[in-house]
Amino acid sequence: MTPDVLVKAKATLRGERGPPPYFAGRDSELEALDRRANSILRAPKASADGLLLITGVPGVGKTHLAKHYIEQRKEDRRVEGLVVDTDMAASPEGLIALIGEAMGAEGKFVKAAGTGDKVSGARAGAAGTVTAGFTVDTHRPDVKFADMLRATRNLKAWQGRVLVLVVDEVQNLTADSAEQVRALHMGEHGCPIFAVATGLPPAREVLSRHGISRMSHRRLGLLLPNETTAAVYHGLRNLGLDVREEVANEVADACMCFPQHVHSYLEATVDVGERRREIDSQDALKDILRAGQLLREEYYVGRMSAVERVEKLYPLVEHMRLQKDGAVERGQAEAIVRGNVVDAAVHHGVLTATEDGVLSFGIPSFGSYMAKRAARHQEFLQSRRDTVV
Repeated sequence: MTPDVLVKAKATLRGERGPPPYFAGRDSELEALDRRANSILRAPKASADGLLLITGVPGVGKTHLAKHYIEQRKEDRRVEGLVVDTDMAASPEGLIALIGEAMGAEGKFVKAAGTGDKVSGARAGAAGTVTAGFTVDTHRPDVKFADMLRATRNLKAWQGRVLVLVVDEVQNLTADSAEQVRALHMGEHGCPIFAVATGLPPAREVLSRHGISRMSHRRLGLLLPNETTAAVYHGLRNLGLDVREEVANEVADACMCFPQHVHSYLEATVDVGERRREIDSQDALKDILRAGQLLREEYYVGRMSAVERVEKLYPLVEHMRLQKDGAVERGQAEAIVRGNVVDAAVHHGVLTATEDGVLSFGIPSFGSYMAKRAARHQEFLQSRRDTVV
């Protein structure tokens, strides 16, 4: 194990939402993506079938799934991929430019859509206005994204190709970005675009609220145990670290089948290797498991920090802990916790709500951690009462 290997491994793991060093599982979801992309390749009008929505709790691998599919088909010149967030989608002009860049013809897309600098004459995307012998700016702010897209559909760049366009974090959709997503999901622009949306469980309700209802829906769950072990074992090998199978198995067990935890424990393994210069001994393994647990808990704290006054949830957490399946009806939850903290917890992925209104912890280990936090908070309150007395 060399310092160079460890530095490279750490840079890979800590990159901004970089791909995992080994992608495991999700076979049925990848097949669904492939079927739809191939369907649009055969018949571009299939893009009118609506978008594909992929939801799941934070850290379950929604964005990585979409990126992995795009990476898988990178060698296929018929398939291009583009991932944008909802802020990027808010600007129709910017989105047209990104689509054109992804298709290798940005200038032609911008020109056809009429979103470039002022020019003379009428444009395909927005008709020009002739006054006193010269042409004024032809771009009108009210031109719809669907019209801009429609103006590009005869460009050669589209012929025999499909664009997998992923809009990430759609639970944060705004009125501005919804306009573009609506145009994509209806498919009336006539371009071969496979629209994919990824987001937290509330995303479906958010899309419906913005008038986007034509969609198929895939909810991502935990990995299978053998997929988790493969992600750890092969992930370490892809980072340049050799590890015994027994060590990989113990690390995988600690990950609890959750992709974000796999990432945390891989990072812990790299850190321990950097410090000890080895990762296969029992002492090193103990260090890895301790460091991984700390990173796991840091992740939980980060999720909880998004919810204002999260301690108001603790009575509900205690109630859920006493239930056999750890779930509770939403109405009952709101009777235990007043105010909008339940909605905030669902929005930020601390709690997961099913379509029939049942609340649970999407990450089982998160529920255990929250129960410990609730118990410590209760002890703190009790100590304050004892001090006052």
